[in-house]
Amino acid sequence: MTKTRSCVMMRKKNHLHQIKEHTMESLSQEHLLPQVETALLEVLTTQANALARPTGFVQRQGKLSGADFVRLLVLGFLHDPQASLEALAQFGADLDIDISAQGLDQRFSVQAATFLSALFEVALTQVVLADPVAMPLLRRFGAVVLEDSTSIRLPDELAGLFQGCGGHHAGAGTMAACKLHLRLEMLRGQLSGSSLLDGRQPDSRTPLAEVPLAARTLTVRDRGYLDTDRWMREAQQEVWALTYYKAGIKLFDRQGQPLDLLLELTRIEQQGEREVLVGAEQRFPMRLLMTRVPQEVAEQRREYLRREALTHGRGSSHESELLAGWTLVLTSVPASLLSLEEAIVLLRLRWQIELLFKLWKQYGRIDEWRSRNPWRILCELYAKLIAMLLQHWLLVVGCWQDPHRSLSKAAKAVRSHANMLAAALVGDLPLPRVLRRIQRAMGRGARLNSRRDAPNASQLVLDGLKWSQKPLKRKKHR
Repeated sequence: MTKTRSCVMMRKKNHLHQIKEHTMESLSQEHLLPQVETALLEVLTTQANALARPTGFVQRQGKLSGADFVRLLVLGFLHDPQASLEALAQFGADLDIDISAQGLDQRFSVQAATFLSALFEVALTQVVLADPVAMPLLRRFGAVVLEDSTSIRLPDELAGLFQGCGGHHAGAGTMAACKLHLRLEMLRGQLSGSSLLDGRQPDSRTPLAEVPLAARTLTVRDRGYLDTDRWMREAQQEVWALTYYKAGIKLFDRQGQPLDLLLELTRIEQQGEREVLVGAEQRFPMRLLMTRVPQEVAEQRREYLRREALTHGRGSSHESELLAGWTLVLTSVPASLLSLEEAIVLLRLRWQIELLFKLWKQYGRIDEWRSRNPWRILCELYAKLIAMLLQHWLLVVGCWQDPHRSLSKAAKAVRSHANMLAAALVGDLPLPRVLRRIQRAMGRGARLNSRRDAPNASQLVLDGLKWSQKPLKRKKHR
């Protein structure tokens, strides 16, 4: 046997082994599927019918039930987020829903939007969990919760429901916007969130602040969520914080004396840490972690600061340009539990929730619609958000156990089975069998490709690779 043929056979053998391994992983997760079956039936059938009359969507017995309307929109947009009314009507025919495009258009009303809004809040309460992912760094904690928000611009006609950030000089298209706060738990994939809020509301006023977290939870939040009062409350429940330093926040040493951060940095050659008190009033004890970035990265950061300052008609401050040479982290996690390098690796996980928002907007099209009718737009928005929650439940039981999962690849498998899922919900196919098929589809080909030069976040967390600074990313897609 030639050497070339031997290598080819070896690659085929390894490929078959990987397929078998992924199939076995998928089969081993079948015990998770009843959670999804329960959630789907609760939202798309039981609650869809129960809420239709109280919200005014159904006023008398007719051909179109609440469940029919919900399945048509949610599963129709899951299958094709850009579906026209004609395409949705055709999709409905497969569900034995007899409605024309014109008839469907007439159902978009304030009552329909109220109905779908109430159902979205029910969907947010559903709990679907994977088995804890095999990542030792994450398993040091009871849970690792990422928290962030995304904003969606709405037509100005909806400013009475959702106020945007527009002012007298902001122009059209900014008067109405909504904001959604989400929590993503990285060990088991649980997703929770808020109802839609005014787009102008700051992140620090998130309603999720009132939702308690379990003991030994690590929270990773954006700078906009910085709130020492909240940290104080959470610390009493043994909940830890990990976040980037925010310019302007007051720092004190443990004796209560103001800390000169720039002076402190001159004493550090490459990296260091010290105990500090954070906040002008509620002085919360934390660790300040400091690491110098490569000169190339520092210059890119400074260039970005100058461009942003120029956009707002001002110059960048001397302090901000000096701080651009450092990555500064604040955490309440004890040093015995989390090192400086590990903290920076875990902070990179925050991009996972940004990727989720990107998945919802780029592929789920939650911020796009095919109408100028404000009530139809709201109906599309809520239906697509419910579809994205449904999609996430399937991702959790289908690929979350794989540390190197690709949510975008897995979501493609879900979308391709939307017709089959719809058939199962009307009784044409056994729902458990369809869920198993979707799960197995995600077990084949829903993995990230490993990267040597710019490792994925999962590679860094799982393999313990030494973290290195990267050039600035573009401004976040919100």
